[in-house]
Amino acid sequence: MSKISVIVPVHNAGSKLRRCIRSIRAQSFSDWSLILIDDGSTDGSYERCKSYQAKDGRIQMHSQQRMGSMAARKKGIELAASPYVAFLDSDDWIGEHALRRLYETAVRSGADIVVSEMTRVAGSFGLLRKVSPSPYCQAERVLAEPEIRSELVPAFLHGHPFPVQFHGKLYKRELLREGGSYSSRVRFFGDDLFFNLEMFLKAGSIHLLPERHYYYRIGGATSRYMPHLFEDMVNGYRIQKEVIEAYYRQEDQISHLFGARVMLLNTLMTCVHYLFFSSLSKEERHRTIKRYCNQLEVLDCANDEKAAGSFCPDFIRSILQADCESLYRLGKTNYFKAVPRRLIMKAVASLSF
Repeated sequence: MSKISVIVPVHNAGSKLRRCIRSIRAQSFSDWSLILIDDGSTDGSYERCKSYQAKDGRIQMHSQQRMGSMAARKKGIELAASPYVAFLDSDDWIGEHALRRLYETAVRSGADIVVSEMTRVAGSFGLLRKVSPSPYCQAERVLAEPEIRSELVPAFLHGHPFPVQFHGKLYKRELLREGGSYSSRVRFFGDDLFFNLEMFLKAGSIHLLPERHYYYRIGGATSRYMPHLFEDMVNGYRIQKEVIEAYYRQEDQISHLFGARVMLLNTLMTCVHYLFFSSLSKEERHRTIKRYCNQLEVLDCANDEKAAGSFCPDFIRSILQADCESLYRLGKTNYFKAVPRRLIMKAVASLSF
């Protein structure tokens, strides 16, 4: 049995899968197994996975109908036999010593989760890199349960710059097998955030490692309309409220609810923006915006004076008055402002080996 199971969900990864798998096979730590979950690929990724499985006995593959990346990860967890599990997206890669450093750190401290940071890169060559240091990972330390809830979990409630994704982490397998109740309530947006929120609440200890071994590819896909984004946002807010009420004293709930409400209102702006990636008519966009404004959770946040104070008064007024035309114009303006950046990122992302 290997020490680490690396789970990679694969859906139409194309040639980018090569660098991902190559980075795993080149690890200085060799006691790993790789679980490739082909999630209904139609571009030849299935055949690529089969080819890698034939080349290396440490690689196993499972194929399923398209169910989404979270379902693919859960299947990987079910198949994993190693005591530790790491996740890697099929278009990303890790540095040569990533698994060694994560494993040695986990064994040394006995932590349920090891958290490291990541480097954002553009294009397959990784020449354009963005490093945004998290204030949470500036020094190596191990946090126990009380500190996890007082220092780390609030990052999930306020949107603080903490690495909430699966990237760059190592988990005890048994901890992962207990999770999924939060993430099952969202379809796409925030599934990793809410899965990790649950894991952090269940973890006895978490080891923060101020190192970067994970390379996360940005701009790899064209921005698109996500019809379930708004529902995911609302369900995410409900989860946050449940966590706040269940795990925090009343005097702490006020500040955490403030953070969750600001997050929801920020995401509402994103929802309006993304309507312009759809083929909806102006009238359909207006009706959708009206539905957003009439949502009880949105009104709850917009009516909170402190949370509303973090935004332009016209934005809050437009929500409370269901001024669909004003919000429509705001979304359209933001859409066109972002065009140059989207074109640049698309061009960079098209560069590959």
